[in-house]
Amino acid sequence: MTSPAVTSRGTGRDTHPLLTVLLAQLIYAAGLLAGVLLFQTLGALLAGAQPSPPLIAVFAVLQAVLGHAPIFALLWAWVRFYERRPFAASLGLTWDGLAWRQHATGFGLGVAFIAGWLALQAAIGNLRVDDTLVASGTPLAALAYLLPAFYLGRIVMISIEEILYRGWILRSATTRWGATAGIAISSGAFALFHFAGPLMLIFPLHRFTWVLAANLVLWSVLAALLTLMGGSLWAAMAFHATPLWLATHVFVVAAPGQRPPQLAMVLLSQPQASPLLGEPATAGPFTGLPTTLLLALLCGAAFAAYRRRGRRVTPVAG
Repeated sequence: MTSPAVTSRGTGRDTHPLLTVLLAQLIYAAGLLAGVLLFQTLGALLAGAQPSPPLIAVFAVLQAVLGHAPIFALLWAWVRFYERRPFAASLGLTWDGLAWRQHATGFGLGVAFIAGWLALQAAIGNLRVDDTLVASGTPLAALAYLLPAFYLGRIVMISIEEILYRGWILRSATTRWGATAGIAISSGAFALFHFAGPLMLIFPLHRFTWVLAANLVLWSVLAALLTLMGGSLWAAMAFHATPLWLATHVFVVAAPGQRPPQLAMVLLSQPQASPLLGEPATAGPFTGLPTTLLLALLCGAAFAAYRRRGRRVTPVAG
């Protein structure tokens, strides 16, 4: 596969692709640790406040913003003062007329992914509905602002991963070595980040299995193709955030003995849970061979669209 660079070089300075991979790990780890301190400060300020749906909604958004703001600040400083590029435009956060349309496309793909995952799990007998609207006394009307608030918080959290891997690493590698190398390097780095990043070695969130690793690579390839075709990160961000949002608050698979989250519209279980079939985990619907099949089909469709339609060029100002 050959393709022009994701971005034009402009007058900025390119960071070597392999250096972006290393810096992405360090920036994420250092920024997130600083974000934890900010979040703890927020928690201290709100200590003793009476929990209510509006307060929970505001807290969820502030948690995501404060927890990830230092990562944005560190990356902004590198892009602004070393690469000498505008942060948003050079990393794929262009605010043109297509932004909302691309976000809607990514959201629709995320919903389709969850629907396909539920259907495949049900087909192999690994999905059971245990309860509906498990919500710790949450009024039904509160869902109108709780669910959007949780989605916004998820977008903030996911956006930094997309900026680092599809906005920065993919752009850098594609500019220097072409689209094939850009997709391969950004996808490999994305999968490795979930198991062996500096922060993950201290606080492991994911149990390594080859199936999960393969699914993370396929997921990243799909997000990279969306980014190359659209010329921005909006579709990839929504496609990344939507399944996690749905799997956290709408279709929630709880492990045996695990307390369900505060808001779970449909509580599910997996009677045949295993790394091969799929199991409750932080990675949720990204586990199991049924997900591998689903992602392979989506990647094939996205690659066909990429070859047919080509890609949009994201300009880099200055």
